[in-house]
Amino acid sequence: MLAEERRFRIREILSLRRTIAAAELCEMLGATAVTIRRDLAALEAQGLLVRSHGGATSRMSSTNFQPAYETLLRTHSKEKEAIARRAEHLIADGDTVFLESSTTVFELACLLFQRNRVTVVTNSPSIVCELQQSAGITVLCTGGDLQKDTFYLAGEWARHALSEIRVDKAVIGVSAIDSTYGISTSRQAEAQIKRMILKSAKTRIALADHTKFGTQGFAHVGPVTDIDVLVTDSGTEAKYIEQLREAKLDVLVAEMK
Repeated sequence: MLAEERRFRIREILSLRRTIAAAELCEMLGATAVTIRRDLAALEAQGLLVRSHGGATSRMSSTNFQPAYETLLRTHSKEKEAIARRAEHLIADGDTVFLESSTTVFELACLLFQRNRVTVVTNSPSIVCELQQSAGITVLCTGGDLQKDTFYLAGEWARHALSEIRVDKAVIGVSAIDSTYGISTSRQAEAQIKRMILKSAKTRIALADHTKFGTQGFAHVGPVTDIDVLVTDSGTEAKYIEQLREAKLDVLVAEMK
């Protein structure tokens, strides 16, 4: 594991746990004590945590934790690939589908390259670039204000475009999901777009790896019943899957290769 990804994982763990022992981090990340001490020192220098004897305490707000897009692309990549493979069969030739700007949804977009008569609407510059040479896919972009760190198009232009469309299916990424609180994210601008994406679709699909469950973000998107199908990986705890199925969601679990 590269230092950048390992430090992201430490930040992610602390956004959920707030305090953790260095020994636990060593075990969870498969790193030596020396390496973890170096990582904690680097994160402390950035003002993200405070080291204590034998561990660290977060200085971050758990509801506002949002890593950069490049970091997200490299994080939990195997889980995202598995989820994308499981979700691929949900998109049929002839569909009009909204693909949200999400790293997991991007993995799905890559698998659709050879499809025929599919219209993709997206607020993701990465998905536009990925599908622009596909002979069988028509690509439409919402436009909008580019959130540079997350590579996400939001704002008035994006909202205006979404207000005028209706699609067969919408696929969104989920930053945080809790059976009681619902779906949430770290930024209000993204929450507004997600709500409009879900309203535009006949069938609403969400992709979420196991780290997104049991967490709450700053900006509320909606209840879990705002989605019809959720695709996750086999690392997700059974209790979360059962809670969502009790809420009448169709939950698909992708097995890791």
